[in-house]
Amino acid sequence: MTTTPDTTAPDTTATDTTAAPEPADSLDRAGIRVLERQIEDALLADDRIADCAVVFQGVSVDSVPAEHCVRCGMDAAYPGTRLDRDGVCDLCLMHTEHGSEILSYFGEIDEFTRILRERAEAAGSEYDALLLFSGGKDSTYVLHQLVRMGLRVMTFTFDNGFISRTALENVETITKALGIEHLTMTRADQNRIFLRSLEQHKSVCNGCFRSLLDLSHQLAHERGIPSIVTGLSRGQIIDERLLWFYRNGEFDPARIEQQLEVGRKVYHQVGSDLSDGVLDRVEVVDYYRYSDVTKDDIRAFLASAETLWAAPKDTGFCSSNCMINDVGVYVHRLERGYHNYESPTRWEVRLGHLARDEADAELRTPVNTGRVRSMLATIGYTDPGDRSRLGRRMAAYYVPRTGLTPDAARAAVGARLPEILLPEHWVELAEIPRQADGAVDRRALPDPAPDTGKRLAPDAEDARTADDRPTPAQQLLLEQAGDGLAGRARALLLDLPEGTTADTVRKAVLALVQRHDGLRARFRQQDGGWRRQVAGLAGGVPVAVLDLTGKDPGRVPAALRVAAQRLRARLNPEQGPLFTAALAEQRDRAPQLLLIAHELAADVDGWRRMLDDLGAALGRIAAGEPAGLPAAPAPRAVPEPAAPAPVTGDLWTPPATPADGAPDPVRRTVLDAAATAALTAAGTPLAALVAAAVTHGLTEACGASGLLLAVDDQTGALPHPAGLFAVTAAAAEPGTGPEQTLERVRTALATPVAAPAGAVPVGIAHLGDLDALPAAGGPLRHAGSADHDLVAPFGPRARTPYVVGHLRDGRLHLTWTGTAAPAAAADAAAAALVQLAETAGKGTA
Repeated sequence: MTTTPDTTAPDTTATDTTAAPEPADSLDRAGIRVLERQIEDALLADDRIADCAVVFQGVSVDSVPAEHCVRCGMDAAYPGTRLDRDGVCDLCLMHTEHGSEILSYFGEIDEFTRILRERAEAAGSEYDALLLFSGGKDSTYVLHQLVRMGLRVMTFTFDNGFISRTALENVETITKALGIEHLTMTRADQNRIFLRSLEQHKSVCNGCFRSLLDLSHQLAHERGIPSIVTGLSRGQIIDERLLWFYRNGEFDPARIEQQLEVGRKVYHQVGSDLSDGVLDRVEVVDYYRYSDVTKDDIRAFLASAETLWAAPKDTGFCSSNCMINDVGVYVHRLERGYHNYESPTRWEVRLGHLARDEADAELRTPVNTGRVRSMLATIGYTDPGDRSRLGRRMAAYYVPRTGLTPDAARAAVGARLPEILLPEHWVELAEIPRQADGAVDRRALPDPAPDTGKRLAPDAEDARTADDRPTPAQQLLLEQAGDGLAGRARALLLDLPEGTTADTVRKAVLALVQRHDGLRARFRQQDGGWRRQVAGLAGGVPVAVLDLTGKDPGRVPAALRVAAQRLRARLNPEQGPLFTAALAEQRDRAPQLLLIAHELAADVDGWRRMLDDLGAALGRIAAGEPAGLPAAPAPRAVPEPAAPAPVTGDLWTPPATPADGAPDPVRRTVLDAAATAALTAAGTPLAALVAAAVTHGLTEACGASGLLLAVDDQTGALPHPAGLFAVTAAAAEPGTGPEQTLERVRTALATPVAAPAGAVPVGIAHLGDLDALPAAGGPLRHAGSADHDLVAPFGPRARTPYVVGHLRDGRLHLTWTGTAAPAAAADAAAAALVQLAETAGKGTA
């Protein structure tokens, strides 16, 4: 079933940051306070009310700054939370004092297997357990572990009507592969149950979990299975089942279990058709009560091919199987004023299963607002973000002079207020808590709806993406890079402000990776093609620390080159990661940051957005603010490529590869500013001009009779920003001038082709103008390193030429690599560009 929410990237469309929601029509905090006072005035106009306070749920006003526990990050807005003078929450203090007693409730995996087998043997059951299998990350892990233990397992899935298709496919695929008997059930009235759950609890999970437990208990009883296994995380177990006992000083596991059993029967007897006989014969056992496996371990296990698990791409952050879970997050945050995963997530921090920074990022992940509102409409629940229903988010606290029930108070004030402003929650108090200056102490006000029960959450999401198809540029690289794919990563060295610490960098990079799902992408071959998936933060925040303080400054560049090579070698397009970073701490100078991203993760436009966001995050942290970033904008739209045409005829055969051990040559040519300006003003995309010059250079130097060009225009100026294009024998003859070559190449670039088997393309990438990387005025500055400037050679030695074009300082630079790329070709290409510039200056290009 579930564990703690996982780190993942949000959708980039129609998102809404529920960590700090604002009401519709851009109502700001000042406007909120005006509304609150308007309603308070209406209350005080009734002489039966002595004092009052009105609170708009979900938004902190200026007089109540956000407060968080300095240890676990717990939001002090969470009901009942208190911070001591050092800023430590009461639950962290409880954990410090009673940590060993809290852990005594949890057991070992051997005890888990013994319980299941003994109960199955006593019942004479053919199965040891019925596993609640959602097809999500955590229940998939549990299923594999149960099978590995040799337990006899049947699985059950409750389809609530909003389960991801991928999750359901996971259920079918995995159970079939493991030979597991499986049953999926649903309820025709589940939408009505969701509606009631939202009305009572402001969460969908309460109603969903009740349906799940009722159906699974009935199934287990009918099949004679004595144990139901769930996947609640330890944080959820504490928050949902144990915290009440802990707050009342009870830590003894045996006494807690005895009272939980009584509560369990009461829970099922209210609103359930299950008989006592079912509850007596079927017991719920939480797998993670007995397994202390970490989230990183689960992610690593699921990354192996043997699990057959695929990450859904249509669920929200807090689930890897259920789409409607985001509805509960959205409604609870707006109508209750805090995240409904706050408490279990912070318990995961206290237990050491989750870093605080990662938890902060998880609880600030936005939901897909458009999708949420569509599901709300399907269920029939009014969107709490709709300004016409502001009253749903209002809580009125009042002190009566005489007996005045909440219903009577609401009716009396209803005549003075428009319906949209009439508070939904009414709480009678003996007095309104106030601070020394007379302002309402909002944190001392009680929860307006304290008796609504707890929620149980679906699986934590590990992966999602809006589209599993690689972009044209990614597809080109995947098809053509071959064995060199793993090393195709670009590096950039940046100067950081003096005093920047590793902790600050990690926070900023965590926010960056959370925002940009391309940095968490994975690419796998499936059904004869490539598929793209977006994963969580497997392995934690990808920031290494390089202590170079003991090195002579003259040896630092060499050390950074070695570090870049090693970090680049860690990148893996299939298993991840595709992005990493290293903070270089040096003697007598400010620290530097080395960023490395695989070409599949980011083009130059992606680098530009990454650097802007990284600078913004560092600036916020320096100002003492959270590093969180808003939802990432949608990537640049790329037109769907036309169907490639087959190409026939002879193509260029590169010269023989030099003997092993020969260096991979690097040749750089630079045009002057005047020639570059003429080319830029010619009206032809620079990528096409570069392709024409490369074609001309190889024709002149190598006598190539035909070329297959693999062109990646990262400026998006070409009709097909990435693809294969054939310049055949009829279009490239020795002695042809650059102008004629340009025309032929320009014609070729209009039609992508399908390469013949064994064809070896010449690679061309045009990066555009790099002077704006990073943007001026921010905390990041380019370090001026030629080894780490996005254009330096990377990856293993290549046989055929790979040419990178870019602009810097107003000049066009070409960098050639490849053992079959003679210097004469680079020189001829540079000369061709000069000639094209002269032609452009005459207005004929």
